[in-house]
Amino acid sequence: MTETKENENYNDVMKKLQDYILDEANIKKALEMKIGSTNNKPINGKDSNKATYEKQDFSKKPALFVPREKDSLFWCFYLMKHGNAKYEMLEHKNILTEKKIKIEYVEKIRKEKQTVKTYKFATLTHIENNLANENQLDVKTFLTLCAIENLNVLFVKNKTYYELLMNDINELHTLHLLQNYKYGHEINPTGAEQIKTTLYKLDNIDKPIKAMSGYKLSELVEICEKLAIDIVNKDTNKSKNKKELYEAIIQYF
Repeated sequence: MTETKENENYNDVMKKLQDYILDEANIKKALEMKIGSTNNKPINGKDSNKATYEKQDFSKKPALFVPREKDSLFWCFYLMKHGNAKYEMLEHKNILTEKKIKIEYVEKIRKEKQTVKTYKFATLTHIENNLANENQLDVKTFLTLCAIENLNVLFVKNKTYYELLMNDINELHTLHLLQNYKYGHEINPTGAEQIKTTLYKLDNIDKPIKAMSGYKLSELVEICEKLAIDIVNKDTNKSKNKKELYEAIIQYF
């Protein structure tokens, strides 16, 4: 057999094996097929270590990723940092693996004290305690981890959103607070601009609203409309005044 013939046979074999090589493209294809096949399974199904996904049309909108693990916010963060493939290939997504990763982040955060001070989501003590001793990640610790890992986040809760933009290069991750305190994740959502125009933006995750003196009447009306708060007093059938609008917003939060 000539060398040319041998090369042709080798290339032919390699071409046939392309679909079976475990590269990034094939992993992504396999995950999309898996998402489609498991899309209709209930969250409380037998396979508790697998994630659920909503929406199958990948050409129109990314799927909403909902981890089955108890600390869904942490596993959303893990996927944001490492990607779908690494999440799915992590065989043991149990409490021991989770705690090991969290403890590693305690050490990393101690080296990133300046980032913690800059963004002021929580104190270093609070973050360390949340990672080391508590069962579920809280939003303040989550946002701190996103800042440390340079991740862009749009955090959506009810009719509000908080935006953390670390750069204008990386992807935009959107986190949705769902029922029963589960979290869902999507990447580069097509509806990001709609979220920003229709929901109320939180400038401070701890203080959703300023003092009443910091707003004009028209601004309070706009906030109420975004929060779906009635701007008409049902008893008098008249538009609420500034104090009534502000008190209604305070009660919402």
